[in-house]
Amino acid sequence: MASEELTVSVELSRGLVDWLDKEAAAADVDRGTMVSQLLASYQAVKQLEGEIEEESLLVDASDVAETVEANVAEELSGEVADAVDAAVEEAIETRIEELVTDRVTEATNGVQRQLGSRLDSVEAEFDEKIQDVRQRVIQLKQEVDEKAAADHGHADLDEVPELQGDIEELRAELDELREQHDRTVPDHSEQLANQGDRLEEMQNRLQTVAWVVSDLREAQQSSSGLEAVERIKRAAGQADIERATCEKCGDSVIISLLTDPHCPHCDATVTDVEPASGWFGNPSLTVASQLESGNEP
Repeated sequence: MASEELTVSVELSRGLVDWLDKEAAAADVDRGTMVSQLLASYQAVKQLEGEIEEESLLVDASDVAETVEANVAEELSGEVADAVDAAVEEAIETRIEELVTDRVTEATNGVQRQLGSRLDSVEAEFDEKIQDVRQRVIQLKQEVDEKAAADHGHADLDEVPELQGDIEELRAELDELREQHDRTVPDHSEQLANQGDRLEEMQNRLQTVAWVVSDLREAQQSSSGLEAVERIKRAAGQADIERATCEKCGDSVIISLLTDPHCPHCDATVTDVEPASGWFGNPSLTVASQLESGNEP
């Protein structure tokens, strides 16, 4: 009879069992009721399509299992595909982040190594140039010391005091002759021409001696100037000074180019070179006072 109830046992996979339990919980029925509803639905579909006859309403349990398993597998395949896509995307992002981090770290280390190498090269080049300048200053000082001995003298300058005495004697004699001339002109007009000739001769001798004294004085000043320049250069070499600032005008002077003890900018007489005071100071050329330099106040 159609109303008789039959018990059918079906073996389902774990996935189908889980799906049945999920659907039964959603419909608030037990698992057996859910299976019966599924079978009834399947039967109604077949009757509508006319694919089966009335007497074949008994359903093969294996067909039901395959159909249910196919439907469940389709749903599961979509969820698995989504899960796989999410896992792949996460793995790709993680790998890309690791690669980018490794490359950035490698590039940073490379740049730091190159910068460190360049800084070492620049420092070595700077030290080499400083050492070369020092060697050149020392060599120049040695050459100057060899060319001009420290104890050299000027024999011609020893005659300056004697010539100055001669000039004074000539001046006194000239004054005496002028006085005699003034006294004797009224009484000895005939001797005026001889006295004039003698006076002119004395004036010529006096002028000649004055020129000689002037030349010797200039030679003495030049020699003193060379000694002062050598002293300044020697002091600069000992203090490792290449440039110094003029104490009077404030302009920079290259010590090695000095040829006389005067500032090439303001012509002030310089006497010595002083090292810099403090970290930010500059070496300076000491300027002589007005009395020492020969200038009038």
